[in-house]
Amino acid sequence: MKTKRQSVADEATPLTDLGACIAALEAAGNLIRVRSEVSPRFELAGIARQLEGTKPVLFERVKGHAYPVLTGLLWNRAVVASLFGVAPEKVPFCIAAAVGKWQKNKAALPSRLLEAAPANEVVEDGIDLSMLPLPVHALKDGGRYLDSSLVVARHPETGGINASIHRIQMTRKDRLSFLIDPGRHLGEYVAIAERRGEALPVTINNGVGLAPWLVASLPRLGEGKPAVANRLAGRAIPWMRAQSVDVPAYADAQFVIEAEILPGVREWEGPFAEVTGYYGGRDKRWVMKVKKITRRGEPVFHTVLSGMEVWNAVGFTAEAAIFGAVHGRIPEVRAVYLPPGGCGFYQAVVQVANTRPGIGRDVINETFKAFRSLQRVVVVDSDVNLYDATDVDWAITTRFDPDTDLVILPRQEGHILNPIVEQDADGKGGTVTKMGIDALIPFDRDRAQFTRVKFKEVDLSDYDIAF
Repeated sequence: MKTKRQSVADEATPLTDLGACIAALEAAGNLIRVRSEVSPRFELAGIARQLEGTKPVLFERVKGHAYPVLTGLLWNRAVVASLFGVAPEKVPFCIAAAVGKWQKNKAALPSRLLEAAPANEVVEDGIDLSMLPLPVHALKDGGRYLDSSLVVARHPETGGINASIHRIQMTRKDRLSFLIDPGRHLGEYVAIAERRGEALPVTINNGVGLAPWLVASLPRLGEGKPAVANRLAGRAIPWMRAQSVDVPAYADAQFVIEAEILPGVREWEGPFAEVTGYYGGRDKRWVMKVKKITRRGEPVFHTVLSGMEVWNAVGFTAEAAIFGAVHGRIPEVRAVYLPPGGCGFYQAVVQVANTRPGIGRDVINETFKAFRSLQRVVVVDSDVNLYDATDVDWAITTRFDPDTDLVILPRQEGHILNPIVEQDADGKGGTVTKMGIDALIPFDRDRAQFTRVKFKEVDLSDYDIAF
């Protein structure tokens, strides 16, 4: 008879289980293995930076630690698409479809709550975070970080469950300090608990499947995130009962850290290499006290290198959210892309069927409404490859007139991690002037002037060519 742990493992797919991701990558020739021993302090990240954008990397031997480390899972869109079984441009639409299904029917797919699961195959006797191969990535990072783990918490009043990702610094063997960006649901939960003078229990889930990990980055879903993750995975992803807190953990996680966010306590956190390519500053921030650690028998630790992987992680989810919101109001919208140069947060390129005067300006305004972190929106025609920066730049050069096609939105809400955003005095927000570029063919001009040059389609394999 199979145990519950075995049953969960048998049901694993790349969308629900990191181990299944690694197996699928290996089978497709999409995994790089680093077999040399590497230090988790600077060296691991230094190697990863050299390989960034190629294939995910598994570091088999991490100095001073028993567990391998995976990074780069999202930094190549084609590789991610292979795990979904779709073309790269379709991944955001898979996410959007999952959100749409949930919005139409918010009844959750019932998830099992297991006592025994892969994630608690081993229950550690003591509490020692230093046994985990937490890396120090950038040269001025303030310490060792968890930066890809899902923090699962219950709303103190409703009991609803939210999952979110935060940068979390190990400060002692049983203590963590972490950042909560303004407007996050976890910040709301902590504020309620602090008003009551209570600690907020959480589980920190490291090494989960693609579905819960990607959905955790989606804005404004709140307690709907677990249900959307189920829709994306195509089945209910099982939970596991925690050992010491009344909050579930993902049954398929590689490691689970059970903790409490201490009310009214703030300790130093940072600096940390952020998505912008700059360091997020050091300040006194929220604190977790660790109560228990569980893990798989042979776990793999998951970390993210700030850069292309974060840009794609945000891009996949934000593109889906933006497309759903803007296409709902303007059906001519065909696709949305958040390019790497915008750090996945700050720039969107929107492809549109150019059917009427003023549609570019309408799309710009609706896109800014759909994703508040954006600082620049470029709108292009359907003949422009929005994934090709050169093609987008060509459209701006040949179809954009700043005198009529530039939209300026002064002093709008900005994302606090971007250093160009002017911070409010309380440090909880900031403002920045935003820009929209309507690079559509001018509707009142002779469109024949804007006909693109085309050449005959040929297959080079039909020809005898010496390279």
